[in-house]
Amino acid sequence: MPELSPTAFAAHLAPAACVFAAAFLQSATGFGLVMIASPLLMYFYDAKLVILIVALVAFCGNVTQSFFLRRHTPFALVGCLALGALLGQPVGLRIYQAIPSLWLKLVVSVVILLSLTLMQALHIHAEIRPRNSFLTGVVSGTLATTTGMSGPPLILYFSHARLTPEEIRATACTFFAVSNCLALTAFYLGGVDFSAALREAVYILPGLALGVAAGYIAADHVPAKEFRQALYVILVVMCLHTIWGAIQALI
Repeated sequence: MPELSPTAFAAHLAPAACVFAAAFLQSATGFGLVMIASPLLMYFYDAKLVILIVALVAFCGNVTQSFFLRRHTPFALVGCLALGALLGQPVGLRIYQAIPSLWLKLVVSVVILLSLTLMQALHIHAEIRPRNSFLTGVVSGTLATTTGMSGPPLILYFSHARLTPEEIRATACTFFAVSNCLALTAFYLGGVDFSAALREAVYILPGLALGVAAGYIAADHVPAKEFRQALYVILVVMCLHTIWGAIQALI
């Protein structure tokens, strides 16, 4: 059991602040919590532990948001995505178990960079149909258990979809909740030890709750475009720094 004392929570203020910032920016701008939180938390924890912590924290956040957005959720679409994720996650788990932490940190940073590049440079258009949704789910599920980030394929898939903003948010949150649940189950069945991740997640969940609440309040007042552009720059710099550090360690 984690020590639930003010001193223990104070000792985790920095990672909790990272989760707060990620949750705030997701609520205010629509950008993915996991893509922001993962590289930030890697400054405090081992890469493999970060993936487990983020999966737990994201599950809590997505379940809460999907409940409030349930009226806008196209459940047939979520079902196709989830079925694909169910197929892809065992593949990702094998990769997760096979890759050392240093290489995993490198993979996470490269995936984020490629995703940001694709989102900025390309206008990918794929019609919302069962086959495309299933394939997107497969890729998303593989990334969920490999890097902890199931969001990039979904963001690209929905970038030009004929869905309302509410439907996109509802679909994303509901699918991420299901994907997080499947990923956590895959980790558990694969014999992954969650004890350290659970201890750390308890301390940073308040940051998630406060960040989501603050983001919703600020959503109408935050210049989303400027925030998102600044976030792209910050993430790119952080990923390049992580990649450079990993390369130096490998050399």
